[in-house]
Amino acid sequence: MIMTCKQVAKALAENRYYEMPWNRRITMFIHIRICAVCGRYHQQVIDMQKGIHDYLEHEDAGDITPTLQLSDEARQRIAEKLKKEK
Repeated sequence: MIMTCKQVAKALAENRYYEMPWNRRITMFIHIRICAVCGRYHQQVIDMQKGIHDYLEHEDAGDITPTLQLSDEARQRIAEKLKKEK
């Protein structure tokens, strides 16, 4: 029996699909291949997990530095707006 979208989403969100019996896992992946919405959700979960893994790997190595900085002009505009609101 094929799993429902709700069951697939729950299994993916809880990252419990590797704990499932092999036959249940197969039905879930069949559902993911057939259902476009669940397929997209599955890809998003994979992308998020990969992003988190990569971030933690870089954090452990100590090579994460902030790359976004405001220009002096932007800082000045923000400071002026804050002064106006007081």
